[in-house]
Amino acid sequence: MHRLMPRHLFAQAFTAPRLSEPRVLRSWCLRRPYSAYTGPPRCEHINIPSRSNGSITVDVFHASKPSSPILLYLPPGPVLPDCSEEEQDVISVLRASSAATIVRINYRASSVHQYPTPCHDVLLGYDWVQEHLLRDEFKRPYQARLGVCGELIGGSLATMLALTECRLGENRISAAAVNNPIVDWVFPDEMPVINSADLPEPAYGDETAFPADEDMASSWTTREKGEDVPKPGRKRQKRAPKAPPPTAWQAYGDNAVLPGLTLSGERDVLFRRPEDYFDRFTSPIHFFRSPHAQLVFPQQDDIFASQQPDELLDIEAQLALNHYATFEKNVNVSPVLPMLSRCRAYARNYPPAGTKISLPFWNITTGLQSPLSDYTLELVKMIRRSVARQMLKSHSSRTRWHDIAEKNHYEELAQERVILNSCEGIGLWTQQSDNPNWEVHVEGVGAWMKQRLEPNFT
Repeated sequence: MHRLMPRHLFAQAFTAPRLSEPRVLRSWCLRRPYSAYTGPPRCEHINIPSRSNGSITVDVFHASKPSSPILLYLPPGPVLPDCSEEEQDVISVLRASSAATIVRINYRASSVHQYPTPCHDVLLGYDWVQEHLLRDEFKRPYQARLGVCGELIGGSLATMLALTECRLGENRISAAAVNNPIVDWVFPDEMPVINSADLPEPAYGDETAFPADEDMASSWTTREKGEDVPKPGRKRQKRAPKAPPPTAWQAYGDNAVLPGLTLSGERDVLFRRPEDYFDRFTSPIHFFRSPHAQLVFPQQDDIFASQQPDELLDIEAQLALNHYATFEKNVNVSPVLPMLSRCRAYARNYPPAGTKISLPFWNITTGLQSPLSDYTLELVKMIRRSVARQMLKSHSSRTRWHDIAEKNHYEELAQERVILNSCEGIGLWTQQSDNPNWEVHVEGVGAWMKQRLEPNFT
């Protein structure tokens, strides 16, 4: 779905649940003993009704200071086997290194609670945090900056929340840390790899005419000067195009920790229809570009119904039409089920003009042998490009570079706001046996969050 005002149009497309007074169960969270930190934090288990759609639970791990910042934690979801004990370790390290109150939103994602239920649940938990935790000692609401972090499906939902709940002048997500996020559910296992020059155009136009890999802030002066026009001379013989390099999905999709078959299988469980893959809230990379694929639907019965009824034709006309139809060439046979077909992707302007959306700070991690690394690197590129364009517009009221030095300046600023970390292997925080340095990585994320969530940080 295409949305210019994401949260508001999302609420129109899917009825958002209303908040009601939750039932609070106060208890201590049980977890494995962890030597680096003493004593488990005080934890509250909160049950939040979701209208007629059941309820979700939220776990609040309180910080030692009542005025501490708030960090939302979104679990990795059903892609991995049960890792509740490892999650407790991750939350303990995050809480100690960030000095923040950690709020785990236990969103639902299963064959019973398919998309968009996970998005609804995260937004419901976020609204509850604003309503009940952003209060001073006199129970008065105050404006605050929050952080969000997660990996895999939790990283996808954290990306969605950070891209939409970051409006200036309100409670907002000001820092996001995601690890191996699933930001595009259109996986490449169903489509052949095609050279970019050979990709067909999408069936429907998009918001811009810029290819997704083109810089939308580049100046038009080079085109006006004709610098992109080839110089006259002896024509060179065209070489056969090189085969594109294998994607991360192809190279690392057979790993034992996060295999591609598992990701594809979970996608079939979590989505009702293939069309839902393309929604921007479920595949947040589509905020920045159109999909790399499109659905080819079978020919509908209403098309045949609109054709001339056979009973109105005499028998000779029917035989003639049927005879010549068998000799038609290049007849495209419609598939029985909707199929994915690769197409050219185009860049999208995000945030939209005229909104108060200001993208937060980002700390994005990927494993060098992760099948999702290509998507993660693309997310970094897209966010940096949008941050650079937004800073250029806010500082100079322009949307295009004037010279290469100006371009480099804003791109350096964007790299400071969007940090990319890479590590060996898959690099998941909750798969600690395959990631021996997980504690160092999580401590770094917590320290980064602590700095970004300070009231005076700019």
